[in-house]
Amino acid sequence: MIKKNWYAVLPSAQLGRTPVKTTVHDTDFVLLRGADGLPHAFSAYCPHRGCDLSRGTVEHNHLVCPFHGWRFDPTGRCTHIPANRANAPIPKSAQVTAYPACDAIGLIWVYTQPEQTHQMTPTLELFPEFQTVLWRRVPFEMSWHASFCRVVESVLDISHLPFVHPETTGKDVSPVVDHLDYAVQHTGIVIHPKPFAPTHPMEPVPAPPGVAEQTEIELLFPNRWIIRTPMGNENWMCTFLTFTPTTQETTHVFGVVMRNFQLDSEFLDDFHLEHTFFVLNEDKEIIECLRPMRAPDLKSESHVASDGPTIRFRSMLFDAIRIENTGG
Repeated sequence: MIKKNWYAVLPSAQLGRTPVKTTVHDTDFVLLRGADGLPHAFSAYCPHRGCDLSRGTVEHNHLVCPFHGWRFDPTGRCTHIPANRANAPIPKSAQVTAYPACDAIGLIWVYTQPEQTHQMTPTLELFPEFQTVLWRRVPFEMSWHASFCRVVESVLDISHLPFVHPETTGKDVSPVVDHLDYAVQHTGIVIHPKPFAPTHPMEPVPAPPGVAEQTEIELLFPNRWIIRTPMGNENWMCTFLTFTPTTQETTHVFGVVMRNFQLDSEFLDDFHLEHTFFVLNEDKEIIECLRPMRAPDLKSESHVASDGPTIRFRSMLFDAIRIENTGG
């Protein structure tokens, strides 16, 4: 896992004044919404005797351990130990680790590198479709029993469409992938899938001559993904996904189906959600059966030209993990 990264952990509506525990790559966090209305994230266990702080309470913007009443402020510092005599010193070790957290696009996000006064936490980068109110957005979520790398690669893979999705995005699609149009940028990967057949479902409305409307897949490395599908007349349907590794072998997917037309149509909401779940569950069934579960070194698998985007992603991911682990 890339430790210096923002990961979505739960829908915003699920976070209130009661502490909530969540897990990112085998690390437990406790989250709460403070009196200031902002989310706060901490390591999940009390430094005194390891009590699960999600069983505690929030009082005056402090997290209170349910075992001995130790109180921790938003920085994670212990401010009160009820068993201590008046003016007794509080041990320096009496603190929980605080992590940056934010509330964006209906999700609570945690930056999985502890807060440090000398280190700036990068801004959570999102797609421009979230920067305007002129979109209808419907959220959803699901969990896969599959590793983070395998799951992300599945949404960058074009050549699986006619085999995994024969009745939806792969219907009547030629298995031949010719001249795959993709680019690797400093922020991630962009793919422009060309129609592999005259009625390719990923291109429902052919772009008129001279108009640059085409289906686009974009990944903000390493875990934010969107597919933009033109519907004509500057109308677009999009599906946003973000991937959170909860363990080395499980990945939680938070998603949003979006469109910038017919904003009050419940039928389109239902259609888009139903289609998205159907397609993702087809992917899920295949990805969950891959072995080894954790994506191996690239030399351990065979590759062809149509694997370009997935090869580049795995290389980027492994390089980023190596740099974090070695410092260079």
